Parts: sequence; structure tokens; C-alpha cells
Amino acid sequence: MKRSTGARCLIAATAVLALAACSSSGVGKTDANTPPKTITIGVSFDLLNATRQAEKSAIQDAATAAGDKVIFDVADSDAQKQASQIQDLIETQKVNAVIAIAQDGQQITSSISLAKAKSVPFIAIDRAVADQQDITFQITGDPVADGGLAAQEFTAASGTPLKVLELVGGLTDQNAIGRRDGFNAALKGNANVTIVSQVPTDWDPSKALDGTSNALQKNPGINAIFIPSDFLLPSVQSALKSAGRQAPIGDPKHVLIVTIDGDQNGCAALKGKTIDADIATLVSEFGKQAVGAADNAVAGKTVSPKTAQVKGLPLNQANFATTNAQVWGCAGS
Repeated sequence: MKRSTGARCLIAATAVLALAACSSSGVGKTDANTPPKTITIGVSFDLLNATRQAEKSAIQDAATAAGDKVIFDVADSDAQKQASQIQDLIETQKVNAVIAIAQDGQQITSSISLAKAKSVPFIAIDRAVADQQDITFQITGDPVADGGLAAQEFTAASGTPLKVLELVGGLTDQNAIGRRDGFNAALKGNANVTIVSQVPTDWDPSKALDGTSNALQKNPGINAIFIPSDFLLPSVQSALKSAGRQAPIGDPKHVLIVTIDGDQNGCAALKGKTIDADIATLVSEFGKQAVGAADNAVAGKTVSPKTAQVKGLPLNQANFATTNAQVWGCAGS
């Protein structure tokens, strides 16, 4: 029996619709809820100094190993700029996750809320944030413990009683607060170590320089300095040099110095015997765990524990030769 042209067209159209129906049922199509095999991570840093360069490299290395892509922004110490950059990463560039070092632990709350609203995992590193409820993961150093470890280097010093100049970092930063509090608590009641001056720096090298210079003039008996970040070490060294007080270990004019971070400045000063100890932050662990948390969260896995702290590694003149290879800033030392 012959079929009309119209009948043949109807059969063909029916076949096409049947195929379309099979396709829409999921055959040969990726489920919209299936996590991407390769994710894009938006990374937002407060600034870019030696420590941040090491943290950036750690994130990039971990992301490369996982097959992830990274988009990197730096806020130049501007909390509003950081908020705008994170908004762009989430809403315009459509990143799958955000890793951030907050310029201001309080102000970044709005960015964390935006990430939650858009179902984008938010991972905080290095600096604790105020909004602990809505973050996916947070990994930092242990600032209180690191301040205590720095204090131990002062109490271990024998001989002349120590009159300490203590520099304090930015008070919007939990690292600065924790290092200060840990240092002060560990020295409480120690008759041989006295804090005679505190200098607020707001993590500003020029304030550290001016404050140290003024303190040395007002308190000529200062013979020890606690610096809460190697970032400020060059400023302190400049102030000591101008005051005629910079001298290597073993020289009667030497000022005992302990710092925190383990960057190139600290490692070089330890090697040159111009500072006594440095509590090194293990930043490679930050990048590894942050990227792992991002991958797990995007894949729909539970990230647990939600927060982690990594205690610093003490470097001093006694163990520098055997321990410096573990410290990011000491490569080549």
C-alpha cells in the first residue's frame, strides 16, 4: 500500500519527537546537578607581600594538582575594593568557590553572605573572619600559640634582664590580636622579662619605623624587641641602625629580636645572626587544605572539621641549620 507524502511526514515528525523525548529523559545528557569535574576558584587577597606570595603559590600548586583553575585578585589593603572584587568573582565570573584572606574580618561578612546566597562555598585562610556560621571552611595559623612560642624565646635567654619593646599589628586582624595576647600571657609574672613599651603599627611599615625610633629614644634601656610579623622587620632594623643599636648576636650592643612568619627577611636575618628567633608560619598547609575544602564542597561533600589552626615552627640560632628547609622563606638559606 502506498503512503501519501503527508503520512510519511507525520511518521518522520513522530520519530523526531520520540528521540527528543528520550533525550529529555536524560539519555546522553549531563544532569544539571552534577558537579563539574574541573572547578574555578576565585582567590581574593588583602595585599601581596612576601608571605602572601608564598600563600598564593601554595594555592596555585594545590589547584594545579587537583586540575582546578584559579582567578586571582588582590585588594591593595582596601576592604571595599575586596568586597567589589569578590562580588565580581561570584556574580560575573561565576566561580565555583572562593578562597579569601580578609582585609577586615568584620567587613568581609557581606561577601560571605553573598557567597551563601549564591551557593558558592567560601573558604577563609590565614586571617580569621567574624562570620564563622556561614563559611565553608577556615584555616589559619594559631596566633595565640605563636605569640606564646615567641615569648618562650625571650624567657629562654639567659643573663641580663630583658626590657622589651613590643610591636602590635592591626587590631582588625585576629592574627595581630592573638599574637599580642599569647605573647603577653606567656610573659605574665616573669620577673626577668618586662614589656616597657608597646607600639601600635596597624601593619604599616612607616608606623613601625617611627614607633620603634621613638621608643628607643624614650627608653634607651630597651634590649629586646618582639615583632609580630617579618613584614615589619626591615622597619625595625632601620630604626636600630639609625639609633646606632644594630649589632649581631654576641656583640654587647645586640638587641634580642624575635619575629613571626618565616619569610625571606626573617630567614636572612637568622642566617646573618642579627635576630635570635622566628616563629615560622606553615603557609603551604593553608593552600593544600583550602583547595581540598573547595573541591569537596563543590562536589557536595561535607567539609569537616569546619575550622583548623596550624601552629608555627620555632626557628632559632640553635636549630636553624637543621630546620630551615621546612620553612617557605628559607629556600636557599
